[in-house]
Amino acid sequence: MKQLPDEKTLNELLELAKDLEQQAFSMYKMSVEIDEKWRVRLESKSKAKN
Repeated sequence: MKQLPDEKTLNELLELAKDLEQQAFSMYKMSVEIDEKWRVRLESKSKAKN
């Protein structure tokens, strides 16, 4: 039967998971900002052509 990691290891893994979650959220926010920026530009170019 497998043995669970000790409390120190579990806390380290939890901190790592929290850091990765924060990095993923930061990348998500940046991608939303980029999407908004380019969508606005493309929409204005499309309206200018019409």
